[in-house]
Amino acid sequence: MIKPDISLMERLAVAWEGLRLAASDVRRFAKPHLIAQAARTKRFPLAWSLVYVVLFCGLAMLIIDRPLARLLKAHVGGDIEGFFKVVTHLGEAQLYLIPSGIAFVGMLAASLRAVTPEAADLWRRLSVAPGFMFLTVAVSGLISNAIKFSVGRLRPRYLFEQGLYGFEPFNTAWGMNSFPSGHSQAGFAAMTALMVIFPRYDLLWLLIATLVALSRVVTTVHYLSDAVAGSFLAIMVTVLLARLFKARGLDPQWRLPRDWR
Repeated sequence: MIKPDISLMERLAVAWEGLRLAASDVRRFAKPHLIAQAARTKRFPLAWSLVYVVLFCGLAMLIIDRPLARLLKAHVGGDIEGFFKVVTHLGEAQLYLIPSGIAFVGMLAASLRAVTPEAADLWRRLSVAPGFMFLTVAVSGLISNAIKFSVGRLRPRYLFEQGLYGFEPFNTAWGMNSFPSGHSQAGFAAMTALMVIFPRYDLLWLLIATLVALSRVVTTVHYLSDAVAGSFLAIMVTVLLARLFKARGLDPQWRLPRDWR
């Protein structure tokens, strides 16, 4: 029996049609599940976002972090590295804790020394914003440090210098507290708080926070999953604190004259 001669193009056409049909079946099967999951996410955004971030970080630890860190270490330098080494200082928690703490105490003191009830009330309302900023950075920072100690993830420098990649739980050494990134946490906590205080400039705050988190990865001080985890932790804590403040009738937002237009 003579087999028909099927050209390469015909075989590719058959294979492509098979893939197209398979993809169509997958879409038809997955669509209702994706719609249902989207509804669940919309109903409980923080809880499901936490699930997604945990899954992403787990995946990144397995297949993304190491090759990405090696790639950045080998190819990033010069002005790009210098720029991010400057930007990364915006993720130092004391830059936000000290001024906001001083402002909060000073405004409360001013409210106590105010001559009129109206002035006292004004100072108390103004003090909510720096108090909110202080709490977002401090609370998320405490949680971040507790996770760092518990997880004990080795920093990328161990990968570059000794080929080591892994975890040493319950370790206080600086080189073994990579997860999550503290600078990413502090940067995102402060900038997310500013999104609540000055929402008009939310894109600016988001840009600054993203650059800070990115700087920790580009300079290979942290892995990608470290920065993602620190950033999300800060956002989650800030959102929860904003809800708590609202429930207690406290408004952190400072409204400038232009905000009333």
